[in-house]
Amino acid sequence: MGDSLKFQDWLNRARSDLRGAEILHQYDGGNDLVSFHCQQSVEKTLKAWILKETNELQEGHSLVYLCKRAIEAGAPIKDQFRDCGYLNQFYIETRYPSDNYIPVSEEEVQDCLDIAHHMMDALFPPKE
Repeated sequence: MGDSLKFQDWLNRARSDLRGAEILHQYDGGNDLVSFHCQQSVEKTLKAWILKETNELQEGHSLVYLCKRAIEAGAPIKDQFRDCGYLNQFYIETRYPSDNYIPVSEEEVQDCLDIAHHMMDALFPPKE
């Protein structure tokens, strides 16, 4: 296990992104923004866990890559690999104008929120 406490900074940012996604969702702040912040939360959660366990800060934004690295380091998230692929699509597509814009549905945004919460709980379980 790494001895760096820097992972806590990444985890705090991950929690902030998730809380921001929840607030945006609650107040109709746009499903595209909610899904983007869920992607960001999962990215930072994975980076935090990897940093905590290996003392290595991962670069990049691919949730598939980060999930694979976390699993290789022993993270109990094999069942979430596909979810990372799903959530990955909301990183770029939701941030920039597009000629072929496809809105994020309410069902999709709920899936994004569920994935982000599940990843957070799997890697950093709530303390009782």
